[in-house]
Amino acid sequence: MITNLGLVNLRATRCPWEEKTAYQLQIVATDGGHLQSQNQAIVTITVLDTQDNPPVFSQGTYSFVVFENVALGYHVGTVYASTMDLNTNISYLITTGDQRGMFAINRATGQITTASIIDREEQAFYQLKVVARGGAITGDAVVNITVKDLNDNSPHFVHVVESVNVVENWKAGHTIFQAKALDPDEGVNGVVLYSLKQNPKGLFSINEQTGAISLTGPLDINAGSYQVEILASDMGVPQLSSNFILTVSVHDVNDNPPVFDQLSYEVTILESEPVNSRFFKVQASDKDSGVNGEIAYSIIEGNAGDAFGIFPDGQLYIKSELDRELQERYVLLVVASDRAVEPLNATVNVTVILEDVNDNRPLFNSTTYVFYFEEEQRGGSYVGKINAVDKDFGPNGEVRYSFEHMQPDFELNTVTGEIRSTHQFDREALMRQRGAAVFSLTVIATDQGLPKPLKDQATVQIYMKDINDNAPKFLKDLYQATISELAANLTQVLRVSASDVDEGVNGLIHYSVIKGNEENQFAIDSSTGQVTLVGKLDHEATASYSLVIQAVDSGAVSLSSTCMLSIDVLDENDNSPSFPKSTLLVDVLENMRVGELVSSVTATDSDSGDNADLHYSITGTNNHGTFSISPNTGSIFLAKKLDFETQSLYKLNITAKDQGRPPRSSTMSVVIHVRDFNDNPPHFPPGDIFKSIVENVPVGSSVISVTAQDPDADINGQLTYAIIQQMPRGNHFRIDEVRGTIFTNAEIDREFANLFELTVKATDQAVPVESRRFALKNVTILVTDQNDNVPVFVSQNALAADPSVVIGSILTTIIAADPDEGANGEVEYEIVNGDTETFIVDRYSGDLRVASALVPSQLIYNLIVSATDLGPERRKSTTEMTIILQGVDGPVFTQPKYITILKEGEPIGTNVISLEGANALVTYTIISGADDSFHIDPESGELIATKRLDRERRSKYSLLVRADDGLQSSDVRINITVSDVNDHIPKFSRPVYSFDIPEDATPGSLVAAILATDDDSGINGEITYTVSEDDEEGIFFLNPVTGVFNLTRALDYEAQQYYILTVRAEDGGGQATAIRVYFNILDINDNPPVFAMASYSTSLMENLPPGSAILNFSVTDADHGTSALTFSVSRHAGQFAIDSSGVLSIRQPLDRESQSFYSLVVQAHDMAPPPASRYTSTAQVSIILLDVNDSPPSFISPKLTYVPENTPIDTVVFRAQATDPDSGPNSYIEYSLLRPPGNKFSIGTIDGEVKLTGELDREAVANYTLTVVATDKGQPSLSSSTDVVVVVLDINDNNPLFAQKLYRVEVAEDTLTGTDLIQVLATDGDEGTNGQVRYAIISGDGSSEFRIDSVTGVITVAKGWRLGGLNGDLCGERLGLADIKGSLVPGGQDFIFMSSCLLLIVLTAGLGRWIFALQ
Repeated sequence: MITNLGLVNLRATRCPWEEKTAYQLQIVATDGGHLQSQNQAIVTITVLDTQDNPPVFSQGTYSFVVFENVALGYHVGTVYASTMDLNTNISYLITTGDQRGMFAINRATGQITTASIIDREEQAFYQLKVVARGGAITGDAVVNITVKDLNDNSPHFVHVVESVNVVENWKAGHTIFQAKALDPDEGVNGVVLYSLKQNPKGLFSINEQTGAISLTGPLDINAGSYQVEILASDMGVPQLSSNFILTVSVHDVNDNPPVFDQLSYEVTILESEPVNSRFFKVQASDKDSGVNGEIAYSIIEGNAGDAFGIFPDGQLYIKSELDRELQERYVLLVVASDRAVEPLNATVNVTVILEDVNDNRPLFNSTTYVFYFEEEQRGGSYVGKINAVDKDFGPNGEVRYSFEHMQPDFELNTVTGEIRSTHQFDREALMRQRGAAVFSLTVIATDQGLPKPLKDQATVQIYMKDINDNAPKFLKDLYQATISELAANLTQVLRVSASDVDEGVNGLIHYSVIKGNEENQFAIDSSTGQVTLVGKLDHEATASYSLVIQAVDSGAVSLSSTCMLSIDVLDENDNSPSFPKSTLLVDVLENMRVGELVSSVTATDSDSGDNADLHYSITGTNNHGTFSISPNTGSIFLAKKLDFETQSLYKLNITAKDQGRPPRSSTMSVVIHVRDFNDNPPHFPPGDIFKSIVENVPVGSSVISVTAQDPDADINGQLTYAIIQQMPRGNHFRIDEVRGTIFTNAEIDREFANLFELTVKATDQAVPVESRRFALKNVTILVTDQNDNVPVFVSQNALAADPSVVIGSILTTIIAADPDEGANGEVEYEIVNGDTETFIVDRYSGDLRVASALVPSQLIYNLIVSATDLGPERRKSTTEMTIILQGVDGPVFTQPKYITILKEGEPIGTNVISLEGANALVTYTIISGADDSFHIDPESGELIATKRLDRERRSKYSLLVRADDGLQSSDVRINITVSDVNDHIPKFSRPVYSFDIPEDATPGSLVAAILATDDDSGINGEITYTVSEDDEEGIFFLNPVTGVFNLTRALDYEAQQYYILTVRAEDGGGQATAIRVYFNILDINDNPPVFAMASYSTSLMENLPPGSAILNFSVTDADHGTSALTFSVSRHAGQFAIDSSGVLSIRQPLDRESQSFYSLVVQAHDMAPPPASRYTSTAQVSIILLDVNDSPPSFISPKLTYVPENTPIDTVVFRAQATDPDSGPNSYIEYSLLRPPGNKFSIGTIDGEVKLTGELDREAVANYTLTVVATDKGQPSLSSSTDVVVVVLDINDNNPLFAQKLYRVEVAEDTLTGTDLIQVLATDGDEGTNGQVRYAIISGDGSSEFRIDSVTGVITVAKGWRLGGLNGDLCGERLGLADIKGSLVPGGQDFIFMSSCLLLIVLTAGLGRWIFALQ
């Protein structure tokens, strides 16, 4: 393109040099006055080539073949690439496929050559990628190179020398060796054939293909060995070969097997013998000599786990570790074989028995035993049995059982492992004392093996099983409650509570009412003790109830206790108003006046005062404010005008409510039936009705059904139909008065009228007749043409002709008229019979011409002329044409016929035509056709009009005039056409046209038709319809000929509701009439409701009451008359509701803790009446619930914890944990202790950790009950509490204390052995095993003279005394004090030894006394 400045710019995005290398432009310069330069400028543009085309190879893939071992630089093949760019040098490069550099390529020519020696056996195929580079652009191709084989490899034996042993008695044909050579060449080059190059004495042969060597005869043992040379040759050219030497050694025949010195062997060894120990030797002999007599031993069976091995000399040894517990006996099958070529062997069984050693400790069958022991059983009862197994044998496997520590509560049978109790147990006492009713013991199993017994240990858990030995206990003996007499069913009254210290089902409590509930007014939850109202209370009947409630545990033999519940019934307003009937039926006329009384209702209330003061109201209705009620009397009045057609039935709920507190009410239903009054006229569907029919349809044919609707009921809505007007006038149609179907009633002829306009009347049948109402509807029926008329000749059928007329002259014009339309009315002419050589007729114009000279002697010519229309079924008529030749002596007219035109309305006496040229004195007369409208002067031949002619009455005249000279006469035809004068203006069939068109009318469809007539003819009567400039948008197309309107494009009621056009009907003479045409666009429901927003979101507090409004939706509908919208909620409809005005509200109470977010779909529906389509639109609504502090914290932590009494201060002993389903600050929890006991504990406000703040002493306080309070941070805050029992566990922190510091006893020397001397007594403040005391003498009794019972503390004489047998020092002094130390051993794990008492034992013998001091 070229700019105003003369710059030539490139218009295309690129200009390929490859398509065109140069452009030549002719440029003209033009000034502002549009003058151009005389000379043109020639601009030549040369396109320069750029490198934008990649090189392209002549082939995408190249294939070459080369033999291996060709010389370096051997030409393999050439690749070629080209490019469309100029001056581009292409270079070649091998990029992939040649990792070892076997090939090279000429960078300039693309010639590929060998760069290294190629060996097919290394690689037989190469695939190279060759790249051609032209500047910065490249192309590539694939080059496949196949390497062909050459015979360059000899067959190859695996070994150069081989040897084989054979026996002297092998027969001919015995295969002794398989030779194998390999050749890596391909095809015949790699096929190997075998032959013997050296064959001593011809004793050997070889298979040429397989290489198998066999004997051809017996071998001589004296020869010792033979050397055989084997040759392997391939079949290539040249043939290549290789050879190897096979040494064949000949051996003696082996005819004596080995023999063992025993039939079997048995040996015993310790299972602990080490690996590789030799423990036994077998011995066999062989009578053969040499290798045939050399024996080798092996184990072939019974050696499970490869436990044993055998040396070549027969010595057995331990090969892997032995374990008698896995296998105590092995039966080995030992074989002895000689070393002959064909060896012989013998076998023997060797039984190996393993002797046990104590290498397995006893093993308990469980590491932990759990036994359940029922409380309250007497001492010695069976608890359970433990069991340990020792895999060893004899004493090594004998197991004895014991406790790891002495147990005062249980005893263990050392042999059987049975555990029994030593005393009676109380589970509840154990729980109080220990915090748990379980014992954990450690048992030991010991074998009796030597030198050191082996042991195992296990844990025994003994759980005390509960028995039902405690009855339930109520918290109170008497409970009191009150309840309203109007309390609803299932109202909770009070909850009683009992506890049972037993566990399991023994502590599972069930509640029941055993007395005072004879009327069954109350029920109690058997599990929770919740008392609930299940009946209907009446204070006037019963003012109070006293229920005896029993709590029963679920033990096998149940225990129970009772309490009393006293319930006072509170009086309420408990009588509701009562109507005499539940439903009242009322009939009213729809023309009832507003304010008239409809009916009255009355209710009664058995209460008095305010409780009986009744007020009436309409509480539930579909009356839309149509009725009102007097609140005091119950009279119902009409408040709004009734309309039976809109609503014929009303249902009112009338409520009578008293004034009690709270008020009570009752409701009855009033059903009001509205009786119809004839207040609605019938109405036809909108829009004008058009129907097209074909003329000549049979009389009685159905044309169209026209129906109207009347919303009135019964005869007020029953319609009859009648046609009250037809244009043009006539009785061509009738209508079925019941169904509204229009039928033809006479023959329909389009030539009579091509359009009928009917006015149909629909009348209801109301009585009296004067009250009947009606509606009118215009029906336009268009008549389409049929070819039902034959052409009719209207021209003269005879004429006089001058015999001397010139050939080609027109004698007359034949005219036939056909009133049909279009082709049906177009006429063609033809001479079908007669002198066709003398006359011809124009096919289209009807001109009759002379074709050849007339013969004067032939006075008359007769022709048959046909007129045929052009309809689909062509119709034809014929006429006879007579041509008379004028005589030479008679009168002769100057023209064969006369044709003239006379305007209508000319005055009387107007000269029409003068007949001249008669060749004699003649007299003129009119023979026919004058119709008293014309007169001819008999002498002058002047034809004058005697009347004012009216074309509309008659438009053509054909006169036959005769000229008579007295002897002869001649006739001539005068055709007079009365020409039209435009004396009529077009007239429309209606003064104004109005049409109703639905907005969904299809473009192109016929929507209206208008009709104008003009009595004039010809062009003056031809009407053309036009639309003035009113239809600027061209919505409607008016057919200028038929007056039919067609729709050109879619209508839209919402854009424009009506169109007003001015239509002009103009005749050909220029006279015109204009009218208004109104097009009313009828709305169709074609628009959905539209929400103001596509989505909505809101947040609300979760405690909003039901009925609270959330959102008000603004919805519009562009359609007319569909303002009534309905709304619905498609999701979560149970929680939310929406009313007819679009207000979204809460239907059910909300709970954020159950669901915090709702996603609703709100639908808006228009209410178009059927059969119109209805539309629905949707909007998304997101609702977020905001939290309200309506949930108190709930504890999830346990209510029991255990703390050892020596726990350090600040130790966390428990963690309280509560949850709150609320959110935000409403869910933040703080913890506190309510009345903490003795400042022993504190709690973390945030984490709930309970810490020890003071020292614990179980002996002072055994357990604590802490009340933990959890409080949220809501406004106002909510809290809950729980009781946590802290059980203080005992530790061994108390020493045993003797009841006395000093005990003294005297005993005679002759006291018998076993005599009880005294019982010492000590106590320990600890509990359980920590408080169990054991007694022992630890010093002062070196000779074991005394014995103390470790459990009871009873000291007895262990052996008798003799004075002479006492210690010499004592004997000499008679009084001596032994330093005897006493010790108490507590049962706890942390033993405490203490010297806590001194026992003086005075021994008297005669006058002597000896004192023993035991401490």
